[in-house]
Amino acid sequence: MEIGQLYQGLYFLAYATGFVVILVGIMIFKVFYDVDKLTKNINGTLDIVKEELVPTLKNVNKSVEIVSGVIIKTDAGINKIKSVIANSPLKILSKLSTVSGTVAKGFFGGLCAGLKMFGKKK
Repeated sequence: MEIGQLYQGLYFLAYATGFVVILVGIMIFKVFYDVDKLTKNINGTLDIVKEELVPTLKNVNKSVEIVSGVIIKTDAGINKIKSVIANSPLKILSKLSTVSGTVAKGFFGGLCAGLKMFGKKK
């Protein structure tokens, strides 16, 4: 009878192993199916992003070119104005205004000091 029980245990083990192998196969098939769906969704998302990103990058590139041109033109204009001011009488006038400001401060400072000295009560 021991051999019959051994065969019965081996049959049970064989059926249980087959059942587990079938369950694992089904689970692996489902995982592969989900991964396939995920890759299709990711591919669709990347296509949408590419369609939207390429025109946006072109617009940004054009904007950068326009701003760069404006900056170059502005810089050239500022350099022209600097050279005109450096070679014009305005530079002399700006120096005169600085000197006259210093002179005016000294004059009014001396006037106030004199008034304070003569205005003291004894």
